[in-house]
Amino acid sequence: MSAYDGRGSVTEASNQMTENIDVASPLEFISMLKVCDEEIFSGWKEYKGLFHDSTLAVIDRVRNVAASVLKDPSNGLVVLSGCGTSGRLAYMTARSFNSKLSANGIEPCFRYTIAGGDKALFTSQESPEDDPYSGIKALQRVSAGKCNVLLIGITCGLSAPFVAGQLDYCLQNLNIFTPVLLGFNPTCLARNLPIERWNKTFLKVVEALKIAQAENRAHILNPVVGPEQITGSSRMKSGTATKILLETIFASAYMSVFHPDVVWHTDRFMNAYSNICGCVYSHPDALAELVTTAGESLKNRGHIYYIAWDTLGLVSIIDASECPPTYGASLDDVRGFVEDGFTFMQNDEGNLSGLGKHFRISSDDFTRDVLPTLTDLDFVIAYIKGKSEVLRSTVRVGPALRPSADIYMPLCLPEQEIRSLCGNTVLWKEWSYLFSEIACKWICNAVSTGAHILKGKVYRNIMVDLRVSNNKLFHRAVGIIERFTQLPKNQAQSFLLMSIYNTDRLTNEQEASAIASHIEVATPQEKIVPCALLTAFLECPIAEAKQILSEEPVIRTVVSKILERQ
Repeated sequence: MSAYDGRGSVTEASNQMTENIDVASPLEFISMLKVCDEEIFSGWKEYKGLFHDSTLAVIDRVRNVAASVLKDPSNGLVVLSGCGTSGRLAYMTARSFNSKLSANGIEPCFRYTIAGGDKALFTSQESPEDDPYSGIKALQRVSAGKCNVLLIGITCGLSAPFVAGQLDYCLQNLNIFTPVLLGFNPTCLARNLPIERWNKTFLKVVEALKIAQAENRAHILNPVVGPEQITGSSRMKSGTATKILLETIFASAYMSVFHPDVVWHTDRFMNAYSNICGCVYSHPDALAELVTTAGESLKNRGHIYYIAWDTLGLVSIIDASECPPTYGASLDDVRGFVEDGFTFMQNDEGNLSGLGKHFRISSDDFTRDVLPTLTDLDFVIAYIKGKSEVLRSTVRVGPALRPSADIYMPLCLPEQEIRSLCGNTVLWKEWSYLFSEIACKWICNAVSTGAHILKGKVYRNIMVDLRVSNNKLFHRAVGIIERFTQLPKNQAQSFLLMSIYNTDRLTNEQEASAIASHIEVATPQEKIVPCALLTAFLECPIAEAKQILSEEPVIRTVVSKILERQ
């Protein structure tokens, strides 16, 4: 269960660098995050990375397609699509570049689709990930009437059926679409499991894409950045790499069309992100203090609240939205707010605040709904963007905003280094806000990940308290049980089903049901995987496992005690 053995998905593998992350001190935790994030730029093992010649070549080819759309936006469209984190980054990138175009009097030509619609920008809506037809319908809806459509389907593990359906539809209509697959597994490791109610696997779609790619009618962008710090948490390294790649492609396309006199170097632009990474991790003590305070809040049933301005607010909301599906957290544990709320969001479906408090995301909502309820157990993180010529971001934090408890983390982006690296002042002026966003993402990821580790949601570097809410997470849950118990896969799945159905003896009907049926029952439930693990370890009834968890909810502590007795 340690180092990658060359089999299975790289994005789902355990990172050897972080096997002891659950027992690391906050400073050691920050150091582990740093080492792993540096793999985004340095590469991982023998695989091609962001700066590999073949990766740079694909970036340039996709850039050329995007530029053709920018030159004729009335007939062209760029569609970014994904599930979960990938879909949220698709939204954020589309919004970012539409805003850039609008500000310069140019017709916006970016759209996004996300499995589950705009609700998935804020809360987990993961079941639609498993439906290729849902993806096709979403693509047809946003691209209607266009004759030159670039689709970038984002799926970190090359596994999402929602995206597979879209890519396959594009392959059937290459007179209109140029499909691009963006992910972080070698293509040979694309998921080859059957997709319910469909006649293809993701691997079959990849094989068809390769044929179209040989004719320069499709593209596959799949650098390998290595396993995540927390196994399978693609919101972290893979999400960061996704943001970097998308922004590099479209910034390059924008510059080639609207600033053709500016010399562009793709590798230098991506190296600027590497500089930002070093800048963020140059404050380990402040980051560790943020993580420690956030962890104390969650352990004591407090909350973490992000409140931010401009696009840093969007980064914060995205980070908060990923905590429930990743860690089995409640929707109240971590929440994000942005000034002007949905007016600033500019999402397709508009104001969703009527759906409930977790969709109320403006700074006014925070002032009205949250501020009066704050206690010393709550942790508020405010991202403040400076107004000086040198772009500055400051993190101002403190339980219940008490001045005496504030922690300050100054973050001055390395403007001069990036200007020198990119070789042009225009590039800094045009794109410095993207560097501020990526810095904010690294900080948010560190805070929310560290806090949940300190709360006991992780054993070694494996998330053991995930919510079984879609096909991918169902198989991941089986894999976790199989890995820790050393049981055969079929027995591991049986323990998972017993936990899902709250029974010590499965019926024939339960065992024979489709995975989609299991997911429907499992989605609203908590502690399914921990309960299955304890039942398998102790060979005890489900009720006894639940009782143990009610008395000691920190999973790593429970599992460690069991292992010590064996």
